[in-house]
Amino acid sequence: MSKRHGLQQYSKDIKVQGETEAETVNMAGKEQGDKPLVTIDGATYTLESLGEQGRKQLQNLRVADQEVRRLQDQLAITQTARNTYARILSDVIKNVVPQV
Repeated sequence: MSKRHGLQQYSKDIKVQGETEAETVNMAGKEQGDKPLVTIDGATYTLESLGEQGRKQLQNLRVADQEVRRLQDQLAITQTARNTYARILSDVIKNVVPQV
């Protein structure tokens, strides 16, 4: 398994209390006392138990997921604009005789 595939797997399988449903890192809805929990590949941990490095990597995943969503939104906007330009061009050339 490549590192890239492994990261994609983790980004899909990580659930953290306190995140919204729309985000790739989702709300687990669980707490142990006042300690937020994170589920990674089916195993549940307190955020505290991940240590500073684990929490930092979790934050990095959140930031990366947000950027992916932003870029997907930008792509959708650009594709919509392109389709509109193509439709307008199609209307414009209806009255133009093609050159051989």
